[in-house]
Amino acid sequence: MVLVAVFAFLSALRAFGRRDTPDRCWKAGIFYVNPDDRSLFVPKRFGIGYTINFAHPWSGVVLAVIILMTLAPVIFVRFFLHRALPMHR
Repeated sequence: MVLVAVFAFLSALRAFGRRDTPDRCWKAGIFYVNPDDRSLFVPKRFGIGYTINFAHPWSGVVLAVIILMTLAPVIFVRFFLHRALPMHR
């Protein structure tokens, strides 16, 4: 988690102030897909913040980590706490 945060911060610093994302690389207006761009994180097209370059080789890893972190509490409760607590029937 810490490595992803550090990597995101460094990528964001590198892309800071950059607005040279071509319109043709925005799919459905919100997904940035540009295999020629080396940046993993790019400034959002509208608003504040950054989004992922879905053509970057590491984008799948970042998305998997985000999804796993979102599901981790559910998995923890389902498989570990459920077995630790006595069942009342």
